[in-house]
Amino acid sequence: MHKEDRGIRRDDIIKLLNGHIKSGYTFNPLKPITEEDPKYNKNPTLKDRIHCLVAVLPAHTVSLMDDSIIEQMSDVRKEARDLGIPQVIIMTKVDELCPLVKDDLKRIYTSKIIKQKMQVCSAKLGIPVNCIYPVKNYHEERTIDDTIDILTLDALKNMINFADENLEDQVDRD
Repeated sequence: MHKEDRGIRRDDIIKLLNGHIKSGYTFNPLKPITEEDPKYNKNPTLKDRIHCLVAVLPAHTVSLMDDSIIEQMSDVRKEARDLGIPQVIIMTKVDELCPLVKDDLKRIYTSKIIKQKMQVCSAKLGIPVNCIYPVKNYHEERTIDDTIDILTLDALKNMINFADENLEDQVDRD
C-alpha cells in the first residue's frame, strides 16, 4: 500500500472545513468526494462549516511523525488559517512520556519533558504552544480522577471558546 492510499485526502479535509461534506460521509483515501455524491453539500451555510480545527496526537509520537503526515497537516493548517479557523492540538498520553507526570498529574505544566514536547509539536506543526493542551487518557483508572477531568475540560472549554469566537467573527462579516 502506498502512503497516499491511507487516511483522508487533503482536498477532502479542505472541503470538510468549508462545509461541503455532510455528516455521515465515509472518506475514501482512493477517491475524493465529488459534487455528484449525495453527501456533497453544494451550498454550505455557516452551521455546516468547521469553526475550530482540532488534532489529537499522542505525546510520545510527535517526534516520530512521518514527514508526509506533517506536510499534509501543515497544508490543512494553512488552509484553516486562511479561512480564519482557529487550531488546537490535544496532546494525549502525557503520563507515558514523563515519569514525574505519571506519579503526579498536577505537575503536568511544570514538567520540562512535557514543555519540550509541546515546543517540538509547535515547531513541527506550526501551532502556538498556548494552543496545545496536554491531557492524560483514562485507560487504567477504575474511578474518576478530578485532575484528568480538569485537564480535559480545560481543553474542551478553550476549543469551544475558539469556535464561538470564530463563529461570532463570521456572523459579524456576513
